[in-house]
This record gives sequence, C-alpha cells and structure tokens, in this order.
Amino acid sequence: MQCALCRIKECVKGKNCSVIKSGLEYTGNDLKAIQISAWLESDGMKRTKLEEIAIYAKSLGYTKIGIAFCVEYEREARLVYDILSRYFEVFSVCCKVCSFEKASLEIKKFKDLEHEAVCNPIGQAMLLNDDLTNLNIMLGLKTGYDILFAKYSEAPAITLPVEELPQLADSEIDIIE
Repeated sequence: MQCALCRIKECVKGKNCSVIKSGLEYTGNDLKAIQISAWLESDGMKRTKLEEIAIYAKSLGYTKIGIAFCVEYEREARLVYDILSRYFEVFSVCCKVCSFEKASLEIKKFKDLEHEAVCNPIGQAMLLNDDLTNLNIMLGLKTGYDILFAKYSEAPAITLPVEELPQLADSEIDIIE
C-alpha cells in the first residue's frame, strides 16, 4: 500500500483498494472501540486528548489506567494522575525505575556521575502489566523508549502529547458519567 502517495483517495467514497476488507470483521470489544472512536471523531465537541482518552477508557469499562512517564515530566505526570484518579484507579511508573547503570548496558555516559541511570521502558511495561492496567498512557517517553514500552505493554498504549498539558491546569472532565 502507498496511501500517502494516492491523490484520489477513493476509499473515502467506499472503494476497496486492498484485500483485507473481505476478511476483516469488527466484533466484541473491537466493535465497541471503533464505535466510540467514530463518535469522538464526529461529535464536534472540542476536547483535549486526555479528555478523549478518559471518555474512551470509561466507555470501554476500563478501570485501571497506567502512566509511563519520563522523569523530566514528573509535574505533568502528577497532573494527569490527579485528573484521571477521579475516575480510574491509576498507576504510574517513571522512566528510571530499577535504575540500570548506563555502563552495565554498554551505553556511553554523558555526565560525570558515579551512577548514571538509563531509562527502563521494559521495566515500566512489566510493572504496569503486574498492576493489570487496561490502558497505558505514555507521557514524554523519548523515541525508542516509547517503542520498547509499547512492545512490552500487555495493555494498549497511547501517547499523550506533553504540549497539550499546560491547558489542563484546572481541567474537570465533566463529560464522564
């Protein structure tokens, strides 16, 4: 497939340009997930990504949310935690969890410290897996760390853009019932 190069986009009008449609079927939780996603897309109400995530999670009956965050965004992680904990059981794990020494993984140190910790995205995923989270939010994880986290997370994982968070200071997600 090369959809990025297609200028016609006849798929919007119902044309099937692939072979997957014949074997693809949305059922059960996947059907409910796509219905909620389509509603969020077409609702027309301006929401933050965090509000969308909360509505999506609540609509699917999720009760446990995980936050895997970069230690540089501790304040933002706390803000997300405070908002989501009104509606869900929330677990959070910072990137330096378990504190692996860079040298032990043959990674060059950038600071003259006795112990320079490397991020541990697999450890973050394992700890949130142990908490049996239904959905995990990645907040500020650097490229590569986010990929490893998503690979090892047993729950679906979504990135929450840090750039969106300053507007959340007094956020009340009142849409959730």
